[in-house]
Amino acid sequence: MINSWVYIESEGSSIEDVSLEIIGRLNELKNDIDLKITGFYLGTKPGDLPRIAISYGVDHFIFLKSDLFSFYDSQTFVNGISDLVRERNPDIMLFGATYQGRDFAGRLAARLKTGLAANAISLNIDKKGLLYTGVPGYGGRFIAEIVNMKARPQISTVRQGIFKKMERDESRSGEIEMVDVELKGFNQKLKLLERKKLDIKDITKSERVVIIGNGAGNNLKPIEEFAKLIGADIGVTRPVADRGLAPRDIQVGSTGVSLNSKIAIIFGSSGSNHFVSGIERCKFVISVDIDKNSNIFNYSDYCVVADMFKLLPFLIKRMGGDL
Repeated sequence: MINSWVYIESEGSSIEDVSLEIIGRLNELKNDIDLKITGFYLGTKPGDLPRIAISYGVDHFIFLKSDLFSFYDSQTFVNGISDLVRERNPDIMLFGATYQGRDFAGRLAARLKTGLAANAISLNIDKKGLLYTGVPGYGGRFIAEIVNMKARPQISTVRQGIFKKMERDESRSGEIEMVDVELKGFNQKLKLLERKKLDIKDITKSERVVIIGNGAGNNLKPIEEFAKLIGADIGVTRPVADRGLAPRDIQVGSTGVSLNSKIAIIFGSSGSNHFVSGIERCKFVISVDIDKNSNIFNYSDYCVVADMFKLLPFLIKRMGGDL
């Protein structure tokens, strides 16, 4: 039997969608291979997480318990899980490509001296237990298939919004295992003084998204006002996030998030391959750019050749807005 472990990333009593999406994909693969799905979580109290994870398709849930797991600290978590991984020797370990998941997976892979496929957008497992991950390369110009032939476990981070989570079913059954972790001789250097959560919208779930490209410069206000008037959430391209004008959480593209929206309206993006990989699942795309030869038009259902800073005031005024 192939044993695949999934890191159950959680905020409070809820599980992050990307963890559930990975579980959903693994359950699809179970139709063709003999696969056991094990979720693992490090914390102080299990609460309802084991039952929730099982209801979404986990066969086996491992709760690693220690007072040192009261908050995420990469050194503490890697020390807390590495011995159990060496003992159980899972074939595969999958993490969401979140800030925490990327940090945890990378440090754990280094500790275990194994490989890591980062930011995967496809997952397949053959009957021998080999993991095949599709990873965007060279700014999204192609998808590289990564296979770790020798080292174990095979570790990968998976981009959010790619796969579908299963419907929750409380009748599903699974094994819950509690493991007390003693970190003898370990000195936790990081101390949590204050926790502050930013209120940032998860745009992978948004039905309408307005995306701000580099062509907007530093003047985001007209686009933000337009988005507000049509009830859309804001996304940005990588150059906009690079300049610190928006958080990475709403960066669209191969190193950001992938949208599943009904409509995406894009202002001032050149249409780099790195970016368009994040809009390929949108049902309807409208792009506005001053360059009639812009590459973004090759990925759009409607193309508007216009100066956005002349077009937007007109649209905002027609909709009763105010700049």
